[in-house]
Amino acid sequence: MIRLTDFENQLMETFSLSDRDARRLERVIADLSIIVGMEAVEIFDFLRFGVEQELEDLKADYNWEKFRIKIQKKLKKQNHIDL
Repeated sequence: MIRLTDFENQLMETFSLSDRDARRLERVIADLSIIVGMEAVEIFDFLRFGVEQELEDLKADYNWEKFRIKIQKKLKKQNHIDL
C-alpha cells in the first residue's frame, strides 16, 4: 500500500478516492497551484464546493487531463473576478 501524505489522506477522505487517485488529485492540485498562483489549500476548498459536475465527469471518463483543464479554466475565471 502507498503511504499517503496528510494532504493526500484528506483528499481521499473528502472525495472518496482510492489512494492512487488521491495521489493523482494531489499532483493535479500542485500543477494548478503553479499555473493559477493559488495555494493548494485554496484549490482544495474550491474543489470541495465548486466542481461537482467536473468530479462526476471524471468518475465517468477517468480523464485526468480533461479534469485538470476544466478546473484550471474555472480557477482562472474565478481568479480574474477577484482582481
